[in-house]
Amino acid sequence: MDYIFNKEKLGQALYDFYSSTGIATALYDAFGKSVAGSVHSPYCAYIRKCEKCVKLCSQSNLTNIKEVFKDREIRRYTCHAGLVEIIFPVVYEGVLIAYIQIGQFRDEEEKYSSSENLSKIAKDYGISEDELLSLYEKLPLVSEKRLQSIYHLLDILVKSFWQDGLITCNRSMLSVKIERYIEERIDTKISLNDLCSEFFLSKNALYRLFGEEFHSTVNDFITKKRLKRAEELLQYSPELNVTEISSLSGFPDYNYFIRLFKKHRGKTPLQYRKRYLNK
Repeated sequence: MDYIFNKEKLGQALYDFYSSTGIATALYDAFGKSVAGSVHSPYCAYIRKCEKCVKLCSQSNLTNIKEVFKDREIRRYTCHAGLVEIIFPVVYEGVLIAYIQIGQFRDEEEKYSSSENLSKIAKDYGISEDELLSLYEKLPLVSEKRLQSIYHLLDILVKSFWQDGLITCNRSMLSVKIERYIEERIDTKISLNDLCSEFFLSKNALYRLFGEEFHSTVNDFITKKRLKRAEELLQYSPELNVTEISSLSGFPDYNYFIRLFKKHRGKTPLQYRKRYLNK
């Protein structure tokens, strides 16, 4: 996406939110890449000394961001470290362009966090359970009522991103909506007629838009998006085999997918995955 993030001002805004609420906050772009964020709590800083924890933290973020990408709803869950985390979608003119993650706190109802889970977490990461419990008890304890107030504050904060120019877009919103339409349906067949019908464009107008905005043909653009999705699944979804990844990336012909991936990436999907996992 051609969004411009003022990282310095966004970082300050998120830090101000953290200072005011005690709730850690981070901003990710539409692809799950970190843009700006606040500090880690002493609990998270302690547990993140373990390299395994850092990897699981990143995987957890991406997994839950993908779920929000599908339904555009606020997602609340228990993170791998046993704390409450929430993904808050950032939507502009109907297009989801970023995510705010808030977390590193306990819920008063103990539905998503509980000290009873700390023993297993400490054992998994080879750290002191007593130290972990001590840091856990110092985390903010948030009630459901307070959480709703935090949501309202986030709404206000997100609106300020646009009004104050902290996030801008250097493309037309039509092209942004078309790109997101394709990304959300990347595992299905996407035809020129589908795009023309959805966005009330003639084929000539669609060709012109792709040339001017994406510097690409429609088919090449969709292929690049499919290959990008395949890369992400190969990297972050080890539970999926290559056949499943082929289908989820919009390539129903497995053999064609293998040939195309190798042509564009210089390696077969399996070779690509092994190289990534061995890094």
